[in-house]
Amino acid sequence: MADRLSCTLITARLGGFPGVHRAHPGMLEIATRLLRKEEGGVIIDSFVFRCGDTVAFLLTYRGSSDGDGLLDLVTGVITSCREYLDRKGISLGISDPLFSSAELSFSERARENILVFLSDLPSIDLYNLHLFRIFGDPFGTTRLVTEDALREGFVFQVACGTTFSLPEDTYQLLSSIRSPKDTRVIRVFRRDGEPAASVTEPVDIGASGLLIRCGDIFPDYGEIIEPFSVPSMVRSPGRAMMPLIPVSLCDAQGSRSGGPPRIVSLGFAIAAGRLIGPADIFDDPALDPARRLGAEITGYARTHGPFDPFL
Repeated sequence: MADRLSCTLITARLGGFPGVHRAHPGMLEIATRLLRKEEGGVIIDSFVFRCGDTVAFLLTYRGSSDGDGLLDLVTGVITSCREYLDRKGISLGISDPLFSSAELSFSERARENILVFLSDLPSIDLYNLHLFRIFGDPFGTTRLVTEDALREGFVFQVACGTTFSLPEDTYQLLSSIRSPKDTRVIRVFRRDGEPAASVTEPVDIGASGLLIRCGDIFPDYGEIIEPFSVPSMVRSPGRAMMPLIPVSLCDAQGSRSGGPPRIVSLGFAIAAGRLIGPADIFDDPALDPARRLGAEITGYARTHGPFDPFL
């Protein structure tokens, strides 16, 4: 187990400007510098990025996230970021350095690739639909029926601890996760226990992030991206439903009506624990139709004013 590599995604919402439009570049620089100082020690590699006012750290290391100083490192970096924002006067005023995290621990393949997703919307069920289409719907991931490596299906774990093995438990899974009042998918595994995907927890802190391994015995990166080609309707506490729009890093902030919510995706290869990348996966004109449709839905919804059709 000692040679297993761990990838952890940390997300936090500490404050932005103006309002929740975007994270401050000075804060991102501080986080990057502090994490780089620890590379070769507590961590192997790191990458800092943001979506809207949400900041995220992608970390690779050996061992457990519960030890080796990783928790102290993350807490210290977030505390430094918050103190910087306090001095700028744009902090959210959070008393504790709270964050969400998702983790994948595995033995590296010869060609290890991961996709990372980050949204500026904290939502209890943000990835339920997407994870089902990636790991359970052959009309999105055709290799589920065309290749032996995926044909056995995947196991979904939901927040209460219950697991569903697909394809035989397809209807039971959909019945459980179709409503945000019920539960959310938090992990996906292969039948042999090999981890495939992990969603950030807890849901009410930070924002929604997702780690997915791709290629070979997992869906290809193109199959993973396909569900995001439709701007699905998502919700969060205190906000009306709005379409989730896939955007590149340079467009990772919402202006119109404070939204609609954005999501970014970065792709990395991993070699000996080092991150190679990122590739800005949603920086693709093939996703322009999804962005146009999302903008049209947003405009239509906003014409209702206080008579919001999606509450």
